[in-house]
Amino acid sequence: MFLFDNMQYHYSYKEIPEPNKQWESWRMETDDIIKEVLTTFQYNNIPQDTIRKIQAHREHTFTDTLATLPDKLFKDNTHITNLFLIQHIENAFNVWKSSKYATKLSFEEFKEFILPYRSLRYYGFTNNGSSLNDLFADIIQLDETSNIIECIKKYNCIIWNMRNINGRKSKKVHRGIYDMYIHGIHDCTDVSTYGCDILRACGIPVVVENVIGYRHFAGKHFHCSVYDTDSCKWYPFNAESSIPGNFSFETPKCLNVYRNLFSAQKDTPYFLKANNETVPPELSSPCIKDVTSLYRDTYCITLPFNENTNNKVAYLVTFTPQKGILPVTWGSIDNITQTVTFKNIIPQILYIPVYYTEKGYHSFGEPFYVEIQGYNATLQKLLPEDKRSEKSDIILTRKFPQKEKMKQVAKNLIGGQFLGSNNYDFKDAKILYTITKAPEPIFKEYKFKNKEAYKYYRFSAPQATPNANIAWLEWVSENKYGYKNSDTLSRLHILSPNDTILIKHDFNKVKLLDIDRGRMNWAKEYDNDVTTAPGAYRDITITLDEAQIVTAVRFAPLNADNGIKSNNNYILYYWDNGWKLAGQQKAKFEFLEFKNVPTNKLYWLRNITEGKEELPFIMENGKQKFIYADILVEEDKKP
Repeated sequence: MFLFDNMQYHYSYKEIPEPNKQWESWRMETDDIIKEVLTTFQYNNIPQDTIRKIQAHREHTFTDTLATLPDKLFKDNTHITNLFLIQHIENAFNVWKSSKYATKLSFEEFKEFILPYRSLRYYGFTNNGSSLNDLFADIIQLDETSNIIECIKKYNCIIWNMRNINGRKSKKVHRGIYDMYIHGIHDCTDVSTYGCDILRACGIPVVVENVIGYRHFAGKHFHCSVYDTDSCKWYPFNAESSIPGNFSFETPKCLNVYRNLFSAQKDTPYFLKANNETVPPELSSPCIKDVTSLYRDTYCITLPFNENTNNKVAYLVTFTPQKGILPVTWGSIDNITQTVTFKNIIPQILYIPVYYTEKGYHSFGEPFYVEIQGYNATLQKLLPEDKRSEKSDIILTRKFPQKEKMKQVAKNLIGGQFLGSNNYDFKDAKILYTITKAPEPIFKEYKFKNKEAYKYYRFSAPQATPNANIAWLEWVSENKYGYKNSDTLSRLHILSPNDTILIKHDFNKVKLLDIDRGRMNWAKEYDNDVTTAPGAYRDITITLDEAQIVTAVRFAPLNADNGIKSNNNYILYYWDNGWKLAGQQKAKFEFLEFKNVPTNKLYWLRNITEGKEELPFIMENGKQKFIYADILVEEDKKP
């Protein structure tokens, strides 16, 4: 009855074509091969040379004969057969009583963590537990003497090597359970749902959870979590790639974590909402449960709600690129007290309170974040209250803050030296310039006090951090010398209207070319791409046609290229009960100047030409202050 009562909430979008005898024969051969390998080697010590030899032979026997079928909604309560359920239920009860990892489960726990035939309400293709047990129990042979972590490790190793046997296939045709036997078209959702369903069928209590989003980046992530009945704790992991205990919700910073259950959860917006009330799709499932508090500290806050609406549910949204907002948690509206309480708040996250109508979302409060002071959660407004409608001009140089990793890359260049020599071994090298502070992530000129001619020039990274993470490099000389191995310099990055004067000084300068002209077409330090660098090496050396005078270098350190890019198109928004257009323009240089922009606002700059990384910011003393780099940083500083 548990399955029958909740079946109405579950469905699939795609049907798998009926496999032919060739496919089934191919699958059985794979099973036999992996079993034979496991009789020779321990599951965690299978030589990859052996797997590669098998794969080389298998590639010639693999034929994709399945056709792509159109998407169609298949409701479980009309598509699942009696025989399917009977076989599945019998297997579930058998493993509940026989598996040491499941026998301690209560009946309520058993119903959610072993019994369901589906781990995600809309995704995947149903395989009953009996068939999955028949296919995989003998292969992974979960050892009843092992702990739960060792079981997951064994599953990961064996399934990964089973996929390796058949290699990677690029044709994106879903084949149902046969997808488990190859690499190529899987994402975290496939891996998690199949991992959960297989492990449940073998008597391991597992659920699929998903991180709804991230503090800095777009996207969400599905993972598994396993229940250890000995410790009564949940341990998240990525099926096939990580083990319980090695999974972190801190790096990268995750937002709320939702568990996907088979039973309907009455405290979800699906049930709490008023008739005809709009629910955002990200939180519309009736079968989700917020489990963030299992993995990190969460807090409760209450906000005033004085809106003229019949809605019963309000939401907290945060920023996400492309869409602009992402609903991450909800609260029930109390019409008597005119408040709404949110129970799963994460500190140091940008939040905006909204409710939804047919026309979209409506804000009922200003952007805020929560700070922890002692044991109390304190609401902090992001911007001071200012009812004035002033406008001003602003200059922007970035759409996303410099990443901490890239800052460290730049710091590691401190102590690096530019050298000149007339001997290839640089034994008589003269130091022309030493990097004394972390270089900015821009293409900038560094002058030498050099009047000597050298045939060889070199950048040498510090011995302590011997990585030549110079991403864009040009050796500067002067026109007056008349060197034939020269070319036009690339323009320096211009970060303000006043900097445009730098362009006028380039008419008498040139860049020198290596004696191997072809190398400069492919070498990472000369490709003008700031996201690549020859960091595997300590030195970058240029050999000139003859001894010549280099007077400066222009370079940019390796970075994520999130500054303003000339010739790219940008849109600037500001938050005022939604993202409002402030202006749009094409960048001429490495800065943008927007005129008459409303002040004291939260801003969002989009590059609509390329790139995905964007974060909101405020303006303070004419400078951009990014939310998670310059304002909400305390959590990152905690040990």
